[in-house]
Amino acid sequence: MSFVLADDVLCMILDILGDERDHHSLFQCALSSRHLAAHSIPVLYKVCHASPVRGGGTEDEQFFNPLKRPPFNASLKRMVDPAVHKWALLWRSLALSSLGHTYLPYCSYLRYLDLDDLGDLLKDPKFSGQIREDFFSSELLDTVSSDYEAKGNKRLRSSAKGPDPSADLVKLRIGSAIVKKATSIRGMSLHVPPETLSEWVAGLPLLQSLTVWSGAALSQHTGAQLRENCPKFKQLTIYSWRDRPPITAEAESEEFLKELSPDTLECFDLISLSQLGPRSVAALGSQLQSLSELKLTSLTIKAIAELPSLKPLPSLRALALVDSVPSPRNESFYAIVSQVAEWIGNCRSLRQLDLRRFVDDPFLLSQTLSKEGLTLTNLSLAKYDMSGSDAFHEALGRQQSLRSLCLSGDPSFVPEDIEILVQALGQLHELRDLDLKDISDGFAQEHVITLTASLPHLECLWISGDFFDDTVLQAFYHLRELRALVIPAFSKFTADGIFDFISHLGPGNTGFSLSILNAVDSTLTEEAQLLISETLKASVDGSFDYGIVPLDDSDSSVPEDGVYW
Repeated sequence: MSFVLADDVLCMILDILGDERDHHSLFQCALSSRHLAAHSIPVLYKVCHASPVRGGGTEDEQFFNPLKRPPFNASLKRMVDPAVHKWALLWRSLALSSLGHTYLPYCSYLRYLDLDDLGDLLKDPKFSGQIREDFFSSELLDTVSSDYEAKGNKRLRSSAKGPDPSADLVKLRIGSAIVKKATSIRGMSLHVPPETLSEWVAGLPLLQSLTVWSGAALSQHTGAQLRENCPKFKQLTIYSWRDRPPITAEAESEEFLKELSPDTLECFDLISLSQLGPRSVAALGSQLQSLSELKLTSLTIKAIAELPSLKPLPSLRALALVDSVPSPRNESFYAIVSQVAEWIGNCRSLRQLDLRRFVDDPFLLSQTLSKEGLTLTNLSLAKYDMSGSDAFHEALGRQQSLRSLCLSGDPSFVPEDIEILVQALGQLHELRDLDLKDISDGFAQEHVITLTASLPHLECLWISGDFFDDTVLQAFYHLRELRALVIPAFSKFTADGIFDFISHLGPGNTGFSLSILNAVDSTLTEEAQLLISETLKASVDGSFDYGIVPLDDSDSSVPEDGVYW
């Protein structure tokens, strides 16, 4: 007796698979029957930008048989990389559908157009031979190039004509064809000329997010086009924004931000090198009420001084300030830092703060974290010096709402500095993720045992120290929710010690991953390592990584008993 699911139930199931980015299951559904294909293909193409097809991996093992050794007379031209082949077929179907040459309108299902991905495909060394020939069918060649002549049913290159069309040209022409058909696009990632971007944006009424390589792409009144044609636009990511003499990034960014509809931009992320100045920062004030995520890079001290003029951002939840232009640390500098600390502390909706070589970051945080009403859940500080940061560490203990903390930089081996940090961390009882890269290099095993005793909810921990052995493992016995432990310290663990630790794991540790990265003079044989891996897999569906550091026999820094002298 067969049972047929109602269409609405089937759509709900497929939508769940789409939300989970389960490309394999969706693809299998599309292959199973015409009825399922009609429902699954639209969902599959809605999330195709997140497919792991580019890098291969386990999904491709399920789609393709392993490459067999070719016969001695097989043409190398016919040998193809399965992942790249599938990647090319995906883009070919999108391109052909935009030209009306496919049974289903695949491109109309798109919600996110990642033209950077297409560019990566066209420039991949494996995109050659048979894969390239299959991709550039006659229909596509008519769109991207006129350098081919007909011969029977095939299209051949004329020797009298120029080279293959460039990857950038192909990407531009395919992208233009898709944009004209796929008006349902909500997001785009691309690197195209300013005139092209301005034109494309005008035809995408549902556009919400945009990622561009250079802010220069926004220079042809793209802000005005977004205001007039894209009422739901709210997210902008820019990799870099630099001067193009005589045009300055300062002027371009100020113009673009002023062209946007006020209080509509929720996310402004500037990822890499930029040359924005105080006018650019001031222009962000037009988005004062809506900004919830802000990342700024490469600011000068003059631009930094403009941040407090924005006044507290009522909706700001995530703030990242990184890699500022170095400035003399004089009285004026610290006055500006204090003002910025006050401004950050008054953004009461702020939950995530990321700093890296912004100003004197420990000094700034020592003031910011002490502000009443600031309740962070995520904090990251990179590239700082632990020495001289006691005031920051003491203030850190006041942010007891923290669930994720990442500290990295130069460690201190002064006992007083270590004690202050350990004491502060021990007050953060709600921590789930703790990442102490390099900063904890001076920790003794007793410091780790003391620290973890106060952090019962830890799920992920990266911690180093001066030297670890089986003794430190008792620090993790009571962590019933721990799922990932990384120990990069020089260490010497025994199989018995690790098995004893595994015996303390329970249901809350399901999926536990143990990584010991720098074992010295290891007593673990390959057989013991394999047995540990199998035991972890069997007990909590876990995994084990083990790395050995070879030391010269003349190196006396780590004697046989594992104690430093």
